Amino acid sequence: MRLSSLSSAALAAALVAAAAVLAFSALPKLFVWAAFIGWASYDHSGATVQAAIRSSAALVFGVIMAWLVAVVVEAHVLPANAAVSTAIVAGTASFLIVIASRTALLSVVPATFYGFASTFAYLSLSSGAFTLQMLTSLSWRNAIISVPVSLLIGTGLGIVHGWLANVIAAREAGSGKLGLSGETRASRQVRQ
Repeated sequence: MRLSSLSSAALAAALVAAAAVLAFSALPKLFVWAAFIGWASYDHSGATVQAAIRSSAALVFGVIMAWLVAVVVEAHVLPANAAVSTAIVAGTASFLIVIASRTALLSVVPATFYGFASTFAYLSLSSGAFTLQMLTSLSWRNAIISVPVSLLIGTGLGIVHGWLANVIAAREAGSGKLGLSGETRASRQVRQ
């Protein structure tokens, strides 16, 4: 049976996703949902070496910005209630995120917001995570440690997905040769 490039990419995605879910079940301090966000960010950024670098940098930048917002809010730096303080600081952070996109390394603004949103998802849904004590701890419960590691593993999953799709497509085509462009034929066809 010969698979199309799309089928090769789909099969590779299924294998990588299944392996990721199994692996993360053994790593309860990390988040498979964040890894899938990192993977998606890599893919939507172009699924190239440059995409991996820019997407990863932007994801981590987003985490740092969200963490800073949380620290400022929890430290009660502004003389306002938590909702108003969060709104002001998050608005300021969003402004800075877009301004920072002038630099090539931080130019993938959606990836920055993926990192930002992932951090706030974790802080909002994890009991005790949105406290100054936890935000400044050297533990896996600190969002600035666990969230970027999970997101960056996702970038790795995206890279493995592209490589595996290329391997499957090459095997099916009988060529046994892999492209060296950093992007698989399968992933290019999926985007088109």
